[in-house]
Formats: sequence, structure tokens, C-alpha cells
Amino acid sequence: MAIAHESTAYQNSFRPRLLLAAAMALSGTAGLFSVQTGQPTFNVVFFRCLFGALSLAGWCVYRGTLSNIWKIDRSLLVLTIVSGLCLVLNWAALFEAFRLISIGFTTIIYHLQPFWIVLVGALFLGEPLSRDRLFWLLLAFVGLTFVVWPRLGSIMGDATWASGIAYAVLASLLYAGSTLTARRLKAIDPAVLTIVHCVLGLLIFAPFVSVAPLQNAAFPVWGWLAGLGVIHTGIVYVLLYSNYPKVQTAVIAVCAFLNPAAALLSDYLVFAKSITLVQAAGVCFILLAGLGVTLSWKLKLPPRGATK
Repeated sequence: MAIAHESTAYQNSFRPRLLLAAAMALSGTAGLFSVQTGQPTFNVVFFRCLFGALSLAGWCVYRGTLSNIWKIDRSLLVLTIVSGLCLVLNWAALFEAFRLISIGFTTIIYHLQPFWIVLVGALFLGEPLSRDRLFWLLLAFVGLTFVVWPRLGSIMGDATWASGIAYAVLASLLYAGSTLTARRLKAIDPAVLTIVHCVLGLLIFAPFVSVAPLQNAAFPVWGWLAGLGVIHTGIVYVLLYSNYPKVQTAVIAVCAFLNPAAALLSDYLVFAKSITLVQAAGVCFILLAGLGVTLSWKLKLPPRGATK
């Protein structure tokens, strides 16, 4: 009986971890899907919103929660709109960065978003910036320097590279804004909230959709566009939000490594783009710092004012 009980407990903990890991790995392929569409950035974002809203609406109908859209507290409407703006504009900046530089570089820089949250919390929300968090913050930016340094000449001399880096940073800032505002919207079901955000994205980007590239789009193009909505906005979001409460923070932090790993791997396998050893070290610094912040790792530092 004891063995059977332990086996059941293991299965109950293993399945959410496996599903969360799968979601993180899938999310790392969003760049591949967006680039493979060959469509302008606004087209990609529009159809991600369209197919994402449809797939999540289907999920909510299955669960019987779609009517919760009409039950959102009016006092939360402004914050919901701000959060949605941050999310869909983040997608636009992210896809533009994918197009201008590479999936790998963009994803690495995009993973600076936890540190923007720390800085905003310290500067505007009165959250203390401990020495431990400051250390991880500095380590992350050292990592960013390592990532960018080998391509510094390209960035300085190539407006495309400079713009790509700027869009990647902007995307990470916007995603941090979406995360911070979403924290105040816990009363809204995540799937319902994302549907509202996607509908907002449809309204924003509809005037900017380019029809000409779509008229000659082959069937695979529509497959990539649908995949961004159904897989990366529908399936991935459902897997993430349904399994976050079932696993420990440490597991979430470790699984987050799979996102940049999948992005770098897809960049290498499909586009033959690799990174140098210096850049690999920078990636490790950024991800290690992300673990430190997420898990609140403490450093064994001497107390302030201590003398030998």
C-alpha cells in the first residue's frame, strides 16, 4: 500500500512538471513560427490574436467559463486594457526583433524581463532592492554584455542590428509591464483575460494588416500563423496557467531554461545560426541570474559595516 501511495504521489507531481516543461519548450519555438510565416510583423500579430482568441474561446466553452468575460469588474477595465496593450505591443516588438536579428539573440535579451520587474518594484512600488537582488541584476547585465559584445561592431555599424536589439529590449520591458499589471488582475480567469487581450490586439492591428502578402500566401504560411495562435497562445497558455499552481517555484524556474534552449536550438537547426563561447557564457549568466531572482537565492556576504 505504501509503495502504491508513493507511486501515485510521484505520478501526480510528475505530470504537471512534464506538461509545464513541454509548454516552456513549445514557447521557445514562437520565433521559428513567426519568421517562417514570411509575413509583415503586424500581420503576424493580428493572426496570432485571431487564432489565439478562437482557440482560448473554445477552451472556455468546453470549461463553461466563457460567460465570465461579461463578469469582469468594471473597476478592473482600465488595468485590463493597459495589461492587454503591453502584451500585444510586446508581441509586435518581439516579432520585429526576430525578423531583424535572430531568434536566439532576441530570446536571450527578452529574458531580461524579470529584472525590469525588480527595478520597477524598487523604483516605483517601494519594494526593497536587497544586495542579493542587486547582485543578480548586475550579473544579468554582465551576461547581456557578453552576449552583445561579439556583435558590437555589427550593432554599431548596422542600423538593422541596432534596431533589432532595441526592439528586443522594448519587448522585454512591455512583457514586464504586462506581468506587473496582470498581478492586479488575479480575480479574472487567465484564459478569459487573454481572450480580452487578443480581442484588443485585433482592434489595434486590424488597420495595419497588409492584404497583398496574404493574397499569395501558400498553405504552409497559414499553418505557421495558425500555429502561433493555437499552439503558442492557446495550448501553451492553458498548459502554463493550469500547471503553475501544481508545481513549486523552483520547478518553474528550472523549466524556464527550456524556452531559450528551444529558441537557440531552432535557430541553429533551421537557420544555421550559432553563438560563440563568450555569448554562451553570457546566456548562462542571464539564466543563472534569473534563477537567483526567482528563487530568492541569498549570497553569503559580510554584513554592512563589518571589518576584518
